[in-house]
Amino acid sequence: MNFVATLWKAFESLTPARKLSLAVTAVLTAVTIAALIHFTHQADFRVLFSNLSSEDAAQILTKIKERKIPCKISAAGDIVSVPSDKVSELRLELAAEGLPQGGGVGFEIFDSKTLGATEFQQQLNYRRALQGELARTINGLDEILQSRVHIVIPKESLFIEEQKKPTASVAVKLKPGKSLNPSQVEGITHLVAAGVEGLDPENVMLLDSRGNILSDSVGQTRLAKMTGSQVQYQRGIEKDLATRIQSMLENVVGAGKAVVRVSAELDFRMTEQTEEKYDPEEPVVRSMQRQTEKTLSGAPAGISTGEENTAEHEKANEIVNYEINRVVNKTVLPVGEIQTLSIAVLVDGLYAKNAEGAEAYQPRSRQELDAIEDLVRKSTGFNADRGDQITVTSMPFQKVDGEDGFVGETWRDKLAGFLPLIKFAMIFAIAALVFLLVVRPLIHGLSNVAASEIRHPQLTGEPAAPQLAEFPGARAQGPMNEIELTRQLAAADSKKFAELLRNWLK
Repeated sequence: MNFVATLWKAFESLTPARKLSLAVTAVLTAVTIAALIHFTHQADFRVLFSNLSSEDAAQILTKIKERKIPCKISAAGDIVSVPSDKVSELRLELAAEGLPQGGGVGFEIFDSKTLGATEFQQQLNYRRALQGELARTINGLDEILQSRVHIVIPKESLFIEEQKKPTASVAVKLKPGKSLNPSQVEGITHLVAAGVEGLDPENVMLLDSRGNILSDSVGQTRLAKMTGSQVQYQRGIEKDLATRIQSMLENVVGAGKAVVRVSAELDFRMTEQTEEKYDPEEPVVRSMQRQTEKTLSGAPAGISTGEENTAEHEKANEIVNYEINRVVNKTVLPVGEIQTLSIAVLVDGLYAKNAEGAEAYQPRSRQELDAIEDLVRKSTGFNADRGDQITVTSMPFQKVDGEDGFVGETWRDKLAGFLPLIKFAMIFAIAALVFLLVVRPLIHGLSNVAASEIRHPQLTGEPAAPQLAEFPGARAQGPMNEIELTRQLAAADSKKFAELLRNWLK
């Protein structure tokens, strides 16, 4: 308490300008500390759902407000953010309630029964529900950001030849940097066609957000479809061979010091061979025919001679047909057989420091290139008889940083996990700076003033006048500072001044 009283007394002894500056500094320090405390206790919001439709966003906000959880919504109304510690819990709870639904309505439209609904309204609701369910299924694909499905079901006709087939159109919005390959386009069209009775995949139109038709290949002939698959098959073989060769060479010459390109010519003709073999040495019985005939000869019928004078005759014929042994072999040759291979291998050279200390390029020797070529030949099934070609060249590579164009995790993503620690570290650093640069100098200055008051109460202000009266030889000559007053007292009476100093020191 005495120290505080001394500081207060020292503060009162300051000039008004100094008092004002200290008051402003104290207020700013208090405001800074309060702002830091508010910033520390502020909730860290994270994205709960993004790319929401207006219907889903409204339902999700209602559910969050019912739970009395703070939330934020973006200016576009498609992103909802909540405190980071509530994200996982809310996602599970809302998923159990069927949110988000992905836009549109599904078969839940029939959960609420409407009295007096006509057959037309029921058919319309069924079509809306079917479109919504198909859109939700399509939205589940990794490449799809949003989709809408439109189905046209014609009226039934009394005559079969006049009955029109259903049609459908699908509009998809792809995620940034994503695209659909032909197999995915075909899968979406068949999905929609299988979900609508009587709908053929050829009658499904697929569009992207830019209006480009993606389902051109659906109505193509079988030959045209095979052409697309053949190109993919050829590129797959070339890529597989190039990857195997490059991974093998990089273990020898070093990572990033070999480039391999493979061009393959494939035979996609479907060929069948039928072979018949005959073996005349081992004939085979084809058919066999036997005929037997028996006759009796003697007296005419009805006349009896008293003796049995009869004879029995037997006649047999046998016909045997033979067939030459035959073997029939039917062989279907594989489709996509490699006809020729062209392989180009480019390897980096060697680098050694010259007399100036700089790296100098040295091409690889012919012997080393021949060894690499022989290694590639044996690893790829090289066949010179069918016209395969291979070229191995050594050239200097240009050093380019980040040539793969790989973009790793951004610095914001890396710092996201350390954000709470960084926040508290910044608060501690700012508080330390405020204490060292503001509070400590303020206390130190007030302490010096208070110490001066305690040690020299007679040397400041008006108390100097009575002290001069105690020294007969001392005379005041106008206002004097502490040093001049001390000299005057010491010159007037040295003994009494020494006693005075002794009392001060005590």
